[in-house]
Amino acid sequence: MNPPQSRPAVDVEVTTRGAVSQAAPGYARAKVGAVLGRIHEPVLGVRVKLTQEAHHAIVRPSVAQVVVDLDGRPVRAQVAAATMQEAVDLFVFFTDAATGRGNVLYHRYDGHYGLVTPTAA
Repeated sequence: MNPPQSRPAVDVEVTTRGAVSQAAPGYARAKVGAVLGRIHEPVLGVRVKLTQEAHHAIVRPSVAQVVVDLDGRPVRAQVAAATMQEAVDLFVFFTDAATGRGNVLYHRYDGHYGLVTPTAA
């Protein structure tokens, strides 16, 4: 009987643009990292880009982009919100029980929800 194998930890690469708070990258890294263990496919890499727009007339100036490499297939999503924490919180990663593949559900700027699924290999 072989002991269960744990997957190697995946580094969540976070980059920022604009006046993003010092706490935001750590919050995004922790939030995304917490759900990686629930994804059944091999996660090869994760990139998060946080952008704080400087123009004060923009209603949702905080933009979060996430790209998850699921076994060679990129899953991408982008959301915008009033605050950076809210933008990061709008992403939900989950595994589709029917296909066993990772997906991203996100709240769209128009109030509806979007679903991002990996492309076929």
